Amino acid sequence: MPENPENIRPTSRDVPLIQLGLYQCRFPVSEDPSVPGGYRFCAGPTSPDRVYCDHHHNIVTAVDPRRARSGLHLAQRRAA
Repeated sequence: MPENPENIRPTSRDVPLIQLGLYQCRFPVSEDPSVPGGYRFCAGPTSPDRVYCDHHHNIVTAVDPRRARSGLHLAQRRAA
């Protein structure tokens, strides 16, 4: 089975928040005005210490290299 590219989310059930169980990913994946709250969520499996599956956790914790560099550059300017 080929690896899933980072920009494609793994298959999920896309369920309303009220139907999510314990240890299911709470990353919103689509709008749906027909469900309470208006969104459907990934519902992929999570570990006990996370609210997102591994794929969505990596997305929300990723650091944009441009922002990381600009922050470093700003800190260097302040020190000068």
